[in-house]
Formats: sequence, C-alpha cells, structure tokens
Amino acid sequence: MALLLGQLGYPAEEREVAERIGEWRDCALSCVLVAVDEGVAGVVALHAVPFFERAGRRGRVVCLVVDERVRGSGLGGRLLRAAEGDAERLGCVEVELTSARERVEAHGFYGRMGYRDRCGESARFLRLL
Repeated sequence: MALLLGQLGYPAEEREVAERIGEWRDCALSCVLVAVDEGVAGVVALHAVPFFERAGRRGRVVCLVVDERVRGSGLGGRLLRAAEGDAERLGCVEVELTSARERVEAHGFYGRMGYRDRCGESARFLRLL
C-alpha cells in the first residue's frame, strides 16, 4: 500500500501505513477496502462524517488509488462502488471526494462515475495546525 500512496504523490513508509490502517480499523465510521492481484492493486478509504445541521452522514473518500499497471481496467470503479456501499451501510446520504486540479484524468473518471464538480458552488478553506 505504501507503494500505491507513493504513486499518488504521498510517499510513506510501510510502518507508517500499517499504523494508519490500525487507526482506521478501530474506527466504526471508517473503512479501508483493498484489491489484491499479485500484490496490492488498489485501495479506497472512506470515513462517514455525521452531519450536525441535519440527519445522516456524508461519506468522505479520503484515498482512492489504483496501481498504475492496472489503471483503466475498471478496478477503480469497482473500488469506488464498494466504498459507496459501505457509505450507505454507515448511514451516509451522499459521498464526496477531492482531487487536485492537475489530476484531469481522475476528474473525467469521477464524472463518469456520477460525481459532479461543485467547486463553483462551494469554497474549501484549509488552515494548517
């Protein structure tokens, strides 16, 4: 999995990834799904965030990556649909994800999967701590 995160632009040591997976495994509102094919071929991680202002939850895909050797095979779509199923099971009424502007191919994929770009409707603010 560390190699896949590196392909996504987030280099990590195997030990670090194992620690993160441990944290996610212990959280009832999180799931990590892994596709294996001669090693780890893809991973998706989702967290269900409860709304405060209304009932339900929003599923947040925080990571979706498919090994570059099998991209275009449909694996990403299967992983995303499986994560959406988990989101429904966790009481989510919607799923969101973010993607860097330069990932144009990924944006096309998300559009084909039924996601729409809402950047014109909503601002995203970030402050490092």
